[in-house]
Amino acid sequence: MRENFRYVLARISPDFPFESRDLYRSIAESVTSLYGDGIAAQIWPSVMQVSAPYAIIRCRRGMEHYLETALSAIAQIQGIPAAIHPQKTSGTIRTLQEKIPSCITKRNAKVVISGVRYDAVVSIQGRIDLKEKGIYHEIPRYITEEDTEDLYYDE
Repeated sequence: MRENFRYVLARISPDFPFESRDLYRSIAESVTSLYGDGIAAQIWPSVMQVSAPYAIIRCRRGMEHYLETALSAIAQIQGIPAAIHPQKTSGTIRTLQEKIPSCITKRNAKVVISGVRYDAVVSIQGRIDLKEKGIYHEIPRYITEEDTEDLYYDE
């Protein structure tokens, strides 16, 4: 028989692009410190999706209240002061994806800086994340105010 899961939509403050593994480590530490290893194994938390400042976290059905309490107890992620605020709980990821506010959208673009082309993700707040394709994965690149003067978007 298939096991039933519940998915929790949570908002992460501050709006910092945490990786899913760092978020998972903080959640697992919080669950274990609050409830111990036995309950943590029953909850079985898993980070399904992170799109800053929101995350979708999976747990076993009937254990979502434990997970929400543990999420509220998190004070830092990867050494950075942060809070996780549970927003909604659902039986499907799709329902929660529809609940994520659309004003937090990002658009993909191509960027040329000093003659080098990069893929970029531009948020509505104006933050620009550059991605340089490497051999094994995408490498994040950081730009300064001076670099934005030479920034050309190529949609």
